[in-house]
Amino acid sequence: MNFTFILLLIRALLFFSFFSLAVIWDFRKRLLPGHLLLFFLILGIPLYLFSLWKDFFQNGFCFTLSFFYSFYPLAFAFFMLFFAKLSKGALGMGDALFLLCSSLYMNYMSFFFFFLSGLICSALISIFLSLYYTIGIPLATRTLLVKNKISKISCSPLVKKKRKNLKKISFPFIPCFIPGGIYLFSLLFFRTV
Repeated sequence: MNFTFILLLIRALLFFSFFSLAVIWDFRKRLLPGHLLLFFLILGIPLYLFSLWKDFFQNGFCFTLSFFYSFYPLAFAFFMLFFAKLSKGALGMGDALFLLCSSLYMNYMSFFFFFLSGLICSALISIFLSLYYTIGIPLATRTLLVKNKISKISCSPLVKKKRKNLKKISFPFIPCFIPGGIYLFSLLFFRTV
């Protein structure tokens, strides 16, 4: 086995262990511990530098556009960190630091796929929560109404009203990256080269 392959495999396994721990912590506590972020940030910096060396400096430096692309995830993560400071809670600081750590472990295509899949999943969850709390009919009741086709009959005892202020409803953002993470993890084993 090649040394480069082993190091890239270690980088991928470190990222997925970081991702799994971050999802669990964000589900349970809605915050990421500083020691977790610091540990994976310290491990990610040499792996990021090795990846730059492998891609651009191993066979002589070639100043190409892909060299700039390799810095896009890191620049985007720093922009999100700056945005988290300015927005005062619209984007959590832990989410921005999670993106910063993640940018050290992925190339630009994987990072932007990962980020966009998280945004799409977050939008779908937001739509579902908005419909759930606005309409006020639980999903089990809706499926019961459709299966029995009693939607024309008055079903007011079955409908539970759940009126909540939609601005106070929140959910953790990092678990929204699970579909993208599963896809990227499956690429480790099912990639055709």
